[in-house]
Amino acid sequence: MIALDYKLNFNPDSLQAINALHERAADRLLQVCEKNGGLYVKLAQALATQAAILPPPYLKLAKLLDNAVHFDYPTVQEIVKTELGGSIEELFIRFDREPIAAASIAQVHRARIRLPSGEEEEVAVKIQRPDIRRHADWDLLAYRLLLQAYDRIFDLNLGFASKYISDQIMQETEFDNEAKNSDKIRTLILSSPTPLIRNTVYVPRIHHNLSTPRILTMEYISDASRLTDLDKIKSMGLDIKGVARSMVEVFAAQIFDMGFVQADGHPRRVNSRFNILIRRHPNGKKGQHQVVLIDHGLYVTLSSEFRSKYSQLWYAIFIQDLPTISRICEGWGIGQAELFASATLLRPWRAKDSKRSSSNGFNRGFEGAEGRPKIDEVSKTVEQQQLEAQRELKAKLKTFLLNVELLPKEILFVGRAMRILQANNQAMGSPVNRINILAKHASAGLLRHPVPLDPSSPISPLPSALRTYFASRISFLRFRLTLFTIDVAFHVTNWVAWITSFQRRIIAWMRPDWGNVTYRGRFEDKLEADLRDMARQKFGMQISDDAFET
Repeated sequence: MIALDYKLNFNPDSLQAINALHERAADRLLQVCEKNGGLYVKLAQALATQAAILPPPYLKLAKLLDNAVHFDYPTVQEIVKTELGGSIEELFIRFDREPIAAASIAQVHRARIRLPSGEEEEVAVKIQRPDIRRHADWDLLAYRLLLQAYDRIFDLNLGFASKYISDQIMQETEFDNEAKNSDKIRTLILSSPTPLIRNTVYVPRIHHNLSTPRILTMEYISDASRLTDLDKIKSMGLDIKGVARSMVEVFAAQIFDMGFVQADGHPRRVNSRFNILIRRHPNGKKGQHQVVLIDHGLYVTLSSEFRSKYSQLWYAIFIQDLPTISRICEGWGIGQAELFASATLLRPWRAKDSKRSSSNGFNRGFEGAEGRPKIDEVSKTVEQQQLEAQRELKAKLKTFLLNVELLPKEILFVGRAMRILQANNQAMGSPVNRINILAKHASAGLLRHPVPLDPSSPISPLPSALRTYFASRISFLRFRLTLFTIDVAFHVTNWVAWITSFQRRIIAWMRPDWGNVTYRGRFEDKLEADLRDMARQKFGMQISDDAFET
């Protein structure tokens, strides 16, 4: 229906007709996903990650909440008996009939079990919906066919990774895989060389004797708060900045150190389900927090080669080494190095030798040499300019992915994890410098994966082992010195934001007739605004706030 609508009604010369067509198609797709539920919700959210390049109406897919009506208790009893070989009464001391959460794939019940030691423990029992596995293959096939259709409709490479993404989503329906992921990340965190991660991050234990591919029984975390419930976190006597630092540190370590990245979760700031909980540390020390990671169904493994290239990419971005960025991009089939650098940092980035035509350093595609509108642009209507901007955007996007076969598919989920990290830090008020924490882990990666030595370097005559040793440490120190300037900018931005906010509160108190005065000037807010500005000026993309929250 959607493909036929585009085939019959697409009018490239009418912006109004194009926008109406996109609106109808997005509405139909949303209705299908809402009606079918299950994996369709996951697939809608996966499609919504393309929010920056899809037409704006498709942003509504991101608003499809991952929740559902719970299935009845007799069904729960039947699944438990089939999977665990015994009745609920035989296996559990207590089992709450009403679930504490219900989502698209499963629902969770609180229960109590007796351990082999004779002690009792509260557990959370995750039970898969009865029809998920039966329909999973067909649902994912529909997703792959949909993206292939959109390839043809929009003439863009949207479906190149559909098989990889659907395979990853399929992992979420296999709870034995989630149990393995949980055990692995728990071990990695407990053995982390970073004390902050070891001491403040926790993964609940899995009870394997009460777990199967359709049932997962894990330690229940009580008296916890959502990551973004700042009032509750403060009421527990915990420091917001400390909590945020632990959160960013552990995800940075997953990407650069562990090579095992939690890729589920939704970074929307309101009405969403987060896979991070916050509680007082069980050691009882006053003011000490513990970040609890839950929901381990979807992880991606990053190879040593990928992490090496990714660390080198971050290094090259920070030292303004455009040739190295271009070389890495070329090896990954990416055609626009500066755009990719901006997408990596989630902040605008420009090489030193790029021409400036505005204060933020990005060329305005509609400006002349002196930053003024071109003569022929003045006479054009707004609709004509918007139509031309859409055509130009499409052409530029085609030059971004030059060879999809070379692109490491893991980068899609790493990028998603980065957006989740950015949105969470932003929702908490930007208490920590996300970019610097990530960069510090990338710089440590340089010691494990040294940057190739420049033949003109003064240390090149040294023996190979010494050259590698000194080159890695020089790169490390140069990287860390660069980060210092970013830290200064971060603190200055937040100080200015605090002073401005204080001034506006005073004005609002003195002049209530002016109404409620708000100000969003924190570090992440500034970066988001700059990215939106870059997209508009350099690529003609009008990106709404929602595009950064998918």
